[in-house]
Amino acid sequence: MKILFIYNPNSGDESGKEFVGEVEDYLKKYFDEIIIKETKESGDGTKFVEEIRDVDAIGVYGGDGSVNEVLLGMHKTSSRAKLLILPGGTGNLLAKKLGIDDDKEAALRSFDFKRTKKIDLGKVNDKIFSLFASIGAVPEAIHEVSSEEKSKFGGLAYIKKSIEKLASSEEYKLQVKSDGGDYSGPVDHLIVGLTNKIGKLEFTQENEEMNSGKANLFILTRDTLKDRLEALKDSIAGEVEEGENVLHYTVKEVEIDSLDGEKVSLDIDGDKGPSLPVKIKILREEVEIYLPDNLIK
Repeated sequence: MKILFIYNPNSGDESGKEFVGEVEDYLKKYFDEIIIKETKESGDGTKFVEEIRDVDAIGVYGGDGSVNEVLLGMHKTSSRAKLLILPGGTGNLLAKKLGIDDDKEAALRSFDFKRTKKIDLGKVNDKIFSLFASIGAVPEAIHEVSSEEKSKFGGLAYIKKSIEKLASSEEYKLQVKSDGGDYSGPVDHLIVGLTNKIGKLEFTQENEEMNSGKANLFILTRDTLKDRLEALKDSIAGEVEEGENVLHYTVKEVEIDSLDGEKVSLDIDGDKGPSLPVKIKILREEVEIYLPDNLIK
């Protein structure tokens, strides 16, 4: 058994270089050959997967951006390797959704490489996402948080910036076409979610398992603060689709474009993605991921 392990030395508390030795020692119990690669710049995760193909498993230590780089490489090479995720970023939303411990040492020791699960991925133009693609003030706020703020305040930095953005943001004019339904007009927030839950916000009861081959498309069509707070309240209750000014479609494919020619960028899993127009396609059970042995069955 051979594993390629890719790590971002600057993720989270920037302890990647020290942690990787511990990772290698642990993986020796389960794999005959371990290939370790350190990312130095954007795109390295994808490049390493494309270059080193003859492996049974691929491991990644980093945030959701690092994970998505690896997933993109796996998609481009049609890799059937199983994926190990060790959380090393600020959000680690996919790791949380899969029940992987926030503490990297505890997470490492929770794997015995016997349990796996196949999950869907989303493809937007030439990028891959594992949880959501979105447009709105909150994604914009995430992009504006500096590395210094993330290191100092962690997740609180995102909350602070999001509140600032919600008070001053403007609506978009978008055309949305999908196999679940179409919409054309004003949009405050839009989200294409592969899961029913992002962090502690549970948008709906649908698609909890992340392997249906479909995503939830939500469109908030009003931009008043009252409407935003109402949508937030419904998110906490897991009933976003019940909102008066929220459209909800179940989709396999989505096309989004700007009606007024304004430049609008998509957010993918907390990182800045491509600008409109975009085409999104849901890839059913695209990747098989290792689950921690201590996860409740």
